[in-house]
Amino acid sequence: MRHLIRNNIAIRSSLALLGVSLIIGIFFSFASYVYFFDDEQKHTIRTMQDLLNSAENTTSIACYLSDKNLANEVVNGISKNNVVSKVTIHSGEKVLAVSKKQALPISFELPVVFKQYPDFITREIFSPFNPREKVCTVNMEINQATVNKNSTDKALFIVELLLFQNLLIASVLSLIVFVFFTRPIKLISDRLHALSPQKGELLEHPENNKENELGRLVNDVNKIIANLVSSLDEEKNLRIQHALEEKKFQTFFENAETGIFKMNSHGELISYNQALVRMLSLKTDDGSPSPALLDLISGQELRLHLMIDAALKESRVVSEDFCIEPGQLKEKKWINVVLHAAENDLLQGLINDITDRKYKEEAAQHLAVTDHLTGLNNRLGLERKLAHLMKENALGHPSPFFLLLIDLDKFKEVNDKYGHKAGDMVLIQFSSILTGILRKTDFIARLGGDEFVVLLCDLTDQSKAIEIAGKIIAEASRPVDVGHGISARIGASIGINYASGTSVSAEKLLAETDQAMYEAKQSGRNTYVLAEYASSQDQASSV
Repeated sequence: MRHLIRNNIAIRSSLALLGVSLIIGIFFSFASYVYFFDDEQKHTIRTMQDLLNSAENTTSIACYLSDKNLANEVVNGISKNNVVSKVTIHSGEKVLAVSKKQALPISFELPVVFKQYPDFITREIFSPFNPREKVCTVNMEINQATVNKNSTDKALFIVELLLFQNLLIASVLSLIVFVFFTRPIKLISDRLHALSPQKGELLEHPENNKENELGRLVNDVNKIIANLVSSLDEEKNLRIQHALEEKKFQTFFENAETGIFKMNSHGELISYNQALVRMLSLKTDDGSPSPALLDLISGQELRLHLMIDAALKESRVVSEDFCIEPGQLKEKKWINVVLHAAENDLLQGLINDITDRKYKEEAAQHLAVTDHLTGLNNRLGLERKLAHLMKENALGHPSPFFLLLIDLDKFKEVNDKYGHKAGDMVLIQFSSILTGILRKTDFIARLGGDEFVVLLCDLTDQSKAIEIAGKIIAEASRPVDVGHGISARIGASIGINYASGTSVSAEKLLAETDQAMYEAKQSGRNTYVLAEYASSQDQASSV
């Protein structure tokens, strides 16, 4: 029952109206009861007064004449009223007449809210001939029980009428509320409960309620339903579109040639596609983070962690090239790693195999520093090599070396006499001589024409440098077959300079060595001169 009352607005509203009406009815009924009870008491007193007034003249004559019979008739007449319990006429000290009847017992004591009235009335009777002469006294006792009963009966009747009226009004109001409010609301609720908004169903307006507040409520609900259906359709389309895009992305993810991965801030791979597996020769695992990338770039971890910090803290895309040796064959491979920050301190990235590009770049770099005729380094190669050595010296990592600047003697005569093709053959032959004499760690460059440079790296022994220069001069003096049974003879003038590792410019070093080589030519060619003794002709040595 409590559940029914709590969940049924019609019953609750009816009970509320009845309860309020009952409380109000009780209050006004009690007030009416007090009022009409008091009014009935007053009416009884007035009635008694009227009885005495009507019998006053007769009583006056009876008392004046001391006529007991007449006095008895008076008291008997008065006693006929049911609210009178006893009437006594006193003439002086004697009782002239008395009438008494059995009084009803008082059934209850009046509450303090009721005004208390006297239980008897006393009236002095004067002579009919002299209004100032008192002839007797009339005492009339009131039957209070009868008065209370009459008052209560009248008051209760009024109370019953008021309660019935309030109950009737509450019932009518409950009916009105049910018909005009709770019933339409319940109909709306029932229809709304059975509604399928995803199918586009709308509420129907309750009868005779299309233009009022309930009608507007239904219109608003229907508008919400329409918006909901539109949102559901849009969401459905978005889900379909998302599924298609996700499928496309999954297909791209699985079949892309680019390695795609997700990585934590420690540089461990969390997820990756098959292209990355093939590229890095990864082993499939149970889904736990893989440190494979860190293992592959061993020795380059700092660069990777710097990339991670830059991507996470600066929210920018970072890219670096790494050289790795994946797989069991440890084949050298170049990869380009691109990182950018994702959610929850994770990173997303791409890895591309740039080995071919790197090899092409290296080939281009090699071509840029290589002499096309001899295959030796050219002037650019020499400048880069010297710049590197000078930089190492400046950083406190000295790499001492000897610099030999070589100019071929009588080379112009070979060109003029036998042609440029013969000259090229001489240059190629001399390049082979240098390659055969020098170590693999030494550096050889052709500056152009018939000028060559040799760097004897990590060498501090001057006698060893002189010995090598002597071998070069000796080998250069041998005849060179230039074809058609013709042999050409050349020589070599060499300037020798020593770079001890102290800070010195490459330009100054070359200038000093060039001066030594010039002194060698001036000394009769086919010889060498040490740069530190270039000013002294006596220090030139011949082979």
